[in-house]
Amino acid sequence: MQSAKLYEILSSYNRFWSTGNIDAGIKRDILPACIGQLNSKEVVVLKGVRRCGKSTLMAQVIRELLVQNVHPTAILRVNLEEPLFSSEYSVELLEQIYRTYRERVQPEGKCWLFMDEVQNVPGWESWVRGRSETEEIKIFVTGSSSQMLSREIGTKLTGRNVSFEVYPLSFQEFLRFNNITVETEIDFVARKSIVRKYFNDYLKYGGFPEIVLKEANDDKELLLRNYFEDLLYRDIVTRYEIRDVSNLRNLAVYLLTNVAKLTSITKLKNNFTISQDKTENYVSAIMESYLVFQLHMFSYSLKSSMRAGFKPYAIDTGLRNRIAFAFSEDMGWLVENVVFCHLKRHHEEVYYHSNGSDIDFIIKEGLKITKRIQVWYEDASVTTIPDRELACFHKLLEGHETAESILVTNDYDDVITIGTAKVQCIPVAKFLLGQVSPVRYQRCTDKTCLQ
Repeated sequence: MQSAKLYEILSSYNRFWSTGNIDAGIKRDILPACIGQLNSKEVVVLKGVRRCGKSTLMAQVIRELLVQNVHPTAILRVNLEEPLFSSEYSVELLEQIYRTYRERVQPEGKCWLFMDEVQNVPGWESWVRGRSETEEIKIFVTGSSSQMLSREIGTKLTGRNVSFEVYPLSFQEFLRFNNITVETEIDFVARKSIVRKYFNDYLKYGGFPEIVLKEANDDKELLLRNYFEDLLYRDIVTRYEIRDVSNLRNLAVYLLTNVAKLTSITKLKNNFTISQDKTENYVSAIMESYLVFQLHMFSYSLKSSMRAGFKPYAIDTGLRNRIAFAFSEDMGWLVENVVFCHLKRHHEEVYYHSNGSDIDFIIKEGLKITKRIQVWYEDASVTTIPDRELACFHKLLEGHETAESILVTNDYDDVITIGTAKVQCIPVAKFLLGQVSPVRYQRCTDKTCLQ
């Protein structure tokens, strides 16, 4: 590509070179962690599903650099999904972009390089490593494939990168996008009605930033459908050269429809009458695109955990509702999906447990299980907790007796005693806002006090 044309493209993505400012939207919760890496040597990798806000997050980091009086021309932002680049994806393209920038914009001194959707360029990791080791340059990259980026980073950037996973908006961020601030329990109590109303919107339409900012529901649904098509074709079909698109689509829709329900590769293979290898490859590709997550059973035996199957959870309930089937009948499953995504944001090891009575989620930190969490979501008028929801709390996990016990509810807020465990019952909206208080007192000895 001619240098003049390349400079024209770069200028269009870097208007802050002349204006000194950048439109970066509403701040994300992960921003402080990214800003904390501005002066480190490591490459910063932002991974996440398409359209979750990675590009906007990079713009927010750029805005922070400008606030810190970094000269605008010391910053270069490149969108590697630019159509004019598509026929030239290569390390040579990256070098040409960088050389053009150095020759025409910032000949010397430290620079900050931000590259969007870097996985489009084969061999990007070698180029990034070479530049970061030989020049005074700080590099941020984004990508929409979890495993592909992990493989590249593992082989080429070991010990030289810091990775962050970016998700659609958390419920706290969702409220912020709607100009509602809930930082304390007093705020929650004062705004409880409006928070519950917005939680239902969050459950139905999810947390993709652009969806949240749309006003018309028809616009939300149309955009969600387009997101699914982009994910399916650009991040799965094209990337993995899949020909049997029909079975791939059916498998993706099935997993989204059956969130939180136990399944296995064997069951999926039989349902779709396709081979074991194809089923495994398709499921792996769906997971790598961040469309769906797998939750595995906790076991000290990896073999037992794999044999037990997995529970699928959608990256976003809005996307799931647009592609799958009935919404109202699935409220309990959807709330469980939202709780899973919240836990996934904050904890590295999340499992379900099955040992006589199932536990929806357990959190493992180091060698210890620190939380066991059950989700019970019924109409707020229902005041009796079913035995099946409490059974998992009767028996403590051997060796992990100090684990917190939490029952996530629709609107019930109290502390009860089940067997020898004190269980904090907490409304889901309050739980998602991080307002889980230490157990303070014992209210009753069994579920009859809720009647």
